[in-house]
Amino acid sequence: MSEMKIGILLLSALVVALVFGFNFYQEWRFRKKTSQAFARHHADVLLDVPKNNVRDGQQARLEPVLLDDDEDSAPAYLNDIPPPAPVVRAAPPEPVAPVVPETPELDAADHQALVVSLLDPSLDFIAEIAFAQPQALGQLPRFNVAKRVQAILRTERGLWKPAEILPGTRYKQVNFGLQLVDRGGAVTEQELASFCQQVSHYAEKLGAQVSFPQRQQKLVSARELDRFCVDVDVLIGINIVATSPIAGARLRSVAEAAGLQLEPDGQFHYLADSGNTLFSLASADQTPFTLHTLLDKQFPALTLMFDVPRVAGGVAVFDRAVQFAKHLSQEFGAQLVDDNRRVLSDQGLAQIRDQLIRIYGNMDDRGIAPGSVAALRLFA
Repeated sequence: MSEMKIGILLLSALVVALVFGFNFYQEWRFRKKTSQAFARHHADVLLDVPKNNVRDGQQARLEPVLLDDDEDSAPAYLNDIPPPAPVVRAAPPEPVAPVVPETPELDAADHQALVVSLLDPSLDFIAEIAFAQPQALGQLPRFNVAKRVQAILRTERGLWKPAEILPGTRYKQVNFGLQLVDRGGAVTEQELASFCQQVSHYAEKLGAQVSFPQRQQKLVSARELDRFCVDVDVLIGINIVATSPIAGARLRSVAEAAGLQLEPDGQFHYLADSGNTLFSLASADQTPFTLHTLLDKQFPALTLMFDVPRVAGGVAVFDRAVQFAKHLSQEFGAQLVDDNRRVLSDQGLAQIRDQLIRIYGNMDDRGIAPGSVAALRLFA
């Protein structure tokens, strides 16, 4: 190869390297700018909240509002038919039942904590099956009911275990709990009767004794609890409408610089350390965000979503969500509007915040704190 050809090749390689380096520098400058614009200069109360979860179905509405929320992953149920899926803006749905890790042995205090966390008489209709003699069990039954069913088992030594049969272990009691209320509403008399019939059939096959709570009393309690849940089950949506479409690549850069990350449901999520969503950002037309759509599509409007009962420390989280919404409006030359395209002023946002304070106060008065185990189950 002649010296001229070698020189041309070297020169071409140098040009390619310079172009690559310049693009990298431009991207680095842009990311640095957006990071500084939304930097945190104080302890982030949003990342220090307890684990939280969600509730689905018909929801009360604040201005502004969304239709419903999404859920995370599918929980394991003892049902043939899982709870009815909620109407959501984006799939897949996000699960809710609290998961108690399996432990080989628990002391007396932990036994009680396990029982309360998995089966709560204020939330569940609990059927107790007691065996005359401890016995090994095969598979647990799967119940054909629409509500969540959870089981706990008591070993021959008196230790409570989560609903998983261990080889070589003998059990003297099994408790099945049918959740009385979820976002699909309160359990019906027909559903409760069907559950009792299926439990009785299982106990009869094993020659065991079964006892149930007073059915009508539980139905009354379920309806009253459901009315409370409807009053506090609110999903707030703040729409960010730009004067010109927002480029997906730029949106991704701004969202990630602000601490959000793209999740499989096609939305950007702001997460607590626990991994639970504090608020999320979606396309207003419900187009899922993907690496492909963010690369070559533009979005005329965005929606920031905040699920009220699922978030512990909710008012502080709402303040952060509003701060981020305002940052997006400045970054993209957009307006904040409600679902009726009415402009959201600072006064309007303050009124929503005041309503949130009242809602959270009602939840605390009821003994169901936002983000608590009970809230995670009810608003799922």
